Amino acid sequence: MYRVFFIDDEPLVLESFMTSPVFLECGFINTGHSVNPHAAAELIKETQPDVVFTDLKMPGLNGVELMAELKRSGYTGEFVIVSAYKEFEEARRFFMTDGFDYIIKPVSEQDLQALLEKLSYKLADKKGETSREETPSPELNIIAAYLRNNITAKHTLESTGMRFNLKPNFICNLFSRHLGTTFTAYMTNIRMEEASSLLKATKKTVKEIAALCGYHDYFYFCRVFRDTYSCTPTAYRESEP
Repeated sequence: MYRVFFIDDEPLVLESFMTSPVFLECGFINTGHSVNPHAAAELIKETQPDVVFTDLKMPGLNGVELMAELKRSGYTGEFVIVSAYKEFEEARRFFMTDGFDYIIKPVSEQDLQALLEKLSYKLADKKGETSREETPSPELNIIAAYLRNNITAKHTLESTGMRFNLKPNFICNLFSRHLGTTFTAYMTNIRMEEASSLLKATKKTVKEIAALCGYHDYFYFCRVFRDTYSCTPTAYRESEP
């Protein structure tokens, strides 16, 4: 999952982003937030999230200035400016400073989902995730990228087939022929990889991590994790330096 940091001097706007289910559905996890842009800059330098959502108009340091400061410090993540139409001229400065996108308040779930889906492809390309699983099948490459970027959602052969207008048996054959595995085994593998990463990199509870990895049955998650890593999630976390 991709890590996102939120900045807005209006607490209600900040809360609306932090509680929106669209982020998790599109493969983004909240790793920090702040109403103070100066404090946010220090936290971002320390935690290095994949993307920063920031308000444009903020006292002391606006969104464009914040982005410029972070880029000077060596931060290489993406930026999304959140603001209003009347501030379009300042938004142009944002794009000239190599921002990713600009979204208008009030933000609709449809606009947010479209932006996050586009952003996830950009981040996957930056991290080399697409090439890591490149196969001779364009259909499988697209499906694999979609599953990895939407790991929290419930996926079945039927639902995936409907999304991509492909027959379930055809998808089964793609996974078998090009990756030497099944659809179900592939989903388990990428979810366990994500669980391992979150256990190492965050302080979230095991139950929270289970949900972020698409498991809403905590005990089933623990059983699958133990079968994969030969230990419980708690023991795995404690064994890490």
